[in-house]
Amino acid sequence: MKKKRKESLFYFCLLLPAIVLFILFFIIPVVQSFLLSFTDSYGMKSTYDFIWLDNYKEAFSDKTFTQTISNTLCYTLIAVVAGNLVSIILAFLLDSKLKGKNFFRTIFFVPNTMSLLVVGYIWYFVYTKFVPEVTKALTDTSVAVLGNKSLVILALAIVGIWNTAGYYMVIYIAGLQSISEDLIEAARIDGAGTFKTIWYIKLPILAPTIMTCLILSVAAHMKVFELPYTMTSGGPVGASSTMVYKIYTTAFGAGRNGYAAAQSIILFLIIGGISLILNFIMKKKEERLS
Repeated sequence: MKKKRKESLFYFCLLLPAIVLFILFFIIPVVQSFLLSFTDSYGMKSTYDFIWLDNYKEAFSDKTFTQTISNTLCYTLIAVVAGNLVSIILAFLLDSKLKGKNFFRTIFFVPNTMSLLVVGYIWYFVYTKFVPEVTKALTDTSVAVLGNKSLVILALAIVGIWNTAGYYMVIYIAGLQSISEDLIEAARIDGAGTFKTIWYIKLPILAPTIMTCLILSVAAHMKVFELPYTMTSGGPVGASSTMVYKIYTTAFGAGRNGYAAAQSIILFLIIGGISLILNFIMKKKEERLS
C-alpha cells in the first residue's frame, strides 16, 4: 500500500504543474467569461451590473450576429469536408511507393507552419491581383472574388484548406502506416484490387482517425478569425464575418465586453455540441466494428 501511495504521489507531482496551468489559463478564464456574459460590462469600466440573460436574448435577435453563425457553419462545413477529403487523398498518394514522397510530404505540410495572418495577406494578394488578371485574360471579365457575396466564403474556405490539409495528411499517413501489411497481403491474395483494398480494409480501419481529424478540424475552423480579418474585414456587407471576428469587433470595436462574452459562450457551446455529436457517431461505429 505504501508503495502504491508513493507512486500515486509521484505521478500527481508530475501532473501538478500541468493541472495548475490548466486551471489558471483555461478553467478560471472560462468561468470568468461565463459570469461576465451575464453583465453589462463596458470598455474599461471597473463596475458593472448583472443583466442575466439579456445579452443572450440580444445575440439571438441580432441579425448581424446570427448571420455570423450561418457564415461560420458554412465555412466550417466546406473546409472540414473538402479539407479532410483532400488530406485523405494526399495521404493515400504519399503512402504509396511514390518517388520523392518525403519531399512532397514536406511541401504539403509547409503551409501549416505559416501564421494564418501571413497566409491571409498572401491570399489577399492572390485574390485581388492574380485571379482578376487571369480571369480578365481568359474571359475579358475581371472577377472580384472577395467582393462577391456568393463566392467569398468559398474563397476563404479554400485558403483554410490550403493551410491545414498538410497537417491532417500527416495524421492520416500515420494511421495508414499502422495498418498491418499482413492484412493487406491477405486481401491481395484473395483477389482484392487497389480500390477494394482501400474501400473495404483501409478506410474502415482508418475510421477512428477520420473522426478524430473531423473533430479537430471542426474546432479549428469554427474559430477562424485571421482570414476574414486580413482578407475581407468581414465584407462584403458582413458576408464573410465569422463568429470570432464578430466577437472581436464587439469587444474591441464597440467595447461591449459582457455582450462579447455571451457571444463567445454561444460559440463554445456550438463547438462543444458538434464535437459531442461526432464523438457519439464515432463510438457507435466503433461498437459496430467490434
